[in-house]
Amino acid sequence: MVESPPRQPALPRISALQRAWLEELGLDAPLLAPGLVPDDPPTVPSGRAARTGEATARVEDAGDHFIDVGPRHRAQRVGGHSAGADSRQRGGAEGEAWPRAAPAGELETLRRQVEQCRACGLCEGRSHAVFGEGVARAPDWMVVGEAPGDCDDRSGRPFQGEAGALLANMLSAVGIVADDQVYATNLVKCRPLGNRPPLPEEIAACLPYLRQQVVLLAPRLILAVGRVAAQTLTGSQSTLSQLRGRVHAFESPDGRQIPLVVTHHPASLLLQPQHKLDAWRDLVLARRAVR
Repeated sequence: MVESPPRQPALPRISALQRAWLEELGLDAPLLAPGLVPDDPPTVPSGRAARTGEATARVEDAGDHFIDVGPRHRAQRVGGHSAGADSRQRGGAEGEAWPRAAPAGELETLRRQVEQCRACGLCEGRSHAVFGEGVARAPDWMVVGEAPGDCDDRSGRPFQGEAGALLANMLSAVGIVADDQVYATNLVKCRPLGNRPPLPEEIAACLPYLRQQVVLLAPRLILAVGRVAAQTLTGSQSTLSQLRGRVHAFESPDGRQIPLVVTHHPASLLLQPQHKLDAWRDLVLARRAVR
């Protein structure tokens, strides 16, 4: 029996605010016109992204009700990282409380272990180990790339430079505020020289750190960006195009099933902007998976 291809999520209606965000991503009016219909006439100047904290955006799938895609909470900055509420009710018919994340001290202990790690040859060429940063307690989204780039290696921070700016705009386009709702990291914590993809043995050496990060952070959703991250976290050798378009489940070491969505890496989108509309679909899918 031939398996039918995964059904693509319906393109949503968009507000003028979201239209401005999408134009910031390079999805201009001619490209948007066939599938995305504005809720109201554009009132935000083209090419200027509005911050989601200034207004609540709305997304509507065909036949569904409008849903709020604005920030669910405001995280506090603690020790250079955002920390969400220690305990908060998550969505769902039964109003179950989301598991509490571990104390920040445990995450810092893991960070020090990563900074001292010499489990593979990548440590020889690094300027900094790039552990990750963002909301340190129960982030709404945990974004996982494949490896630090040159800017990341020099700064010690993930998703820097143009790729990082594009990622922030991508998230804003679906109402996710990176500073308040996201933790970002990579499969491997040290940059492969020449920005090559990490080798299987390098991923294997670093994967225990990532899995422990998942346990300590307790994210609501994981967004894997790029082929290597997608294949590693899904445990599949399928192509990125085959893995896109549906919600997978990542089993955390503590037994939780975490929704996992895969999409293009922002660095790849800078080189292949024709995939930006696919990335928008993926982020809409992810946003609806944890509403």
